[in-house]
Amino acid sequence: MKTIIYKIVKWLCSMRPINKGTILIIESSFPSGSNTRPLVQPLKQNYDVDVYPSEEIFFDRHTTTDYIKYISALLKMSSYEVIISSHGINKLNPKQTMIELWHGIPLKSMMYMEHDSRIYDPEGFNTDYLITSSKLESTLLAACMHIPFANHHILGSPRTDYLLQQKDNNITDQFHDFDKVLLYVPTYRTGYQNRVEGDGALDLILDERFIQYIEDHSYLLVVKLHPLEENEIHTIVHTPHIMFLTNEKLLESHLDFYQILYQADLLITDYSSIYFDYLLTNNPIVFINQDFKQYSEVRGFLLEPYEHWTPGENVTTTAEVIQAIQRAFDQDDYASERERLKNIFFHHQDGRSVQRVVNLVEEIMKK
Repeated sequence: MKTIIYKIVKWLCSMRPINKGTILIIESSFPSGSNTRPLVQPLKQNYDVDVYPSEEIFFDRHTTTDYIKYISALLKMSSYEVIISSHGINKLNPKQTMIELWHGIPLKSMMYMEHDSRIYDPEGFNTDYLITSSKLESTLLAACMHIPFANHHILGSPRTDYLLQQKDNNITDQFHDFDKVLLYVPTYRTGYQNRVEGDGALDLILDERFIQYIEDHSYLLVVKLHPLEENEIHTIVHTPHIMFLTNEKLLESHLDFYQILYQADLLITDYSSIYFDYLLTNNPIVFINQDFKQYSEVRGFLLEPYEHWTPGENVTTTAEVIQAIQRAFDQDDYASERERLKNIFFHHQDGRSVQRVVNLVEEIMKK
């Protein structure tokens, strides 16, 4: 029954007339590193632009009212001339143009590169334009999404313009009270495909020895967890040297996380693709991988061996984290390796990716 209803809805959507000059931006990441948000104001200068949070269109459906709301949203969505998304959304009206920005250079296995074929989307993706930052990112996404390279455009990710333009704001102003700012951003572990993909390392970071270390050196540790895992913080830390940066705090300041990211003197992460973008800052990175075996078996990686693609010390204990940070500031042995990978993953490094995507939209609108 669901299949029949979906085919009917898809047919209804395909019959919708297109409102010329209209753009729908489906927002899925703000304020945790949005690839669509930077496009809103530039595009609004010349076009009729609407921004919908993804949860207003795609949500769990249990009642008849839910399904009516969902179908109504799909029909409305199908009247825009251009749709821009960052999380692999299919268009239902072939008269539309779909631009997919994606939301990060992939390190981890996903979609068609998963071991479990039940995850594969039988319909595939019908995006018209896939925006990437390099030929290598295109290769990775083509393997994962089965989108032919003819649909790829290496224009750069709009979110990275924040890292290259660097403007102070009301949160980063607080950073000036410390000698160094360390940023801990772990990957999302507990939701993709309803799996638990590892243990995380927050306990290593909130260990008394690490807190003592950052206090002794007048460092600030900024912790940014995935929005769906922010409630997992159960430890109460009584020190001004640790800041938990939440979505609520970012929204209150009207900021995206990428407007903060460039201010960190060092990034601590694990398997999060954020470290690729952080390469544009030329600052050191430390990788915590104490659950590497479990993560590799459950999720897996696109780029192997892991050590070859992670330009920083790989550590598994609190003591090793401290030592790696100190060595990174004292001698920074991985600077040339970060530079090498930066040039592989980023064809453009000029802070003008937003403008290139806007130019593409303008070309599409003229056709």
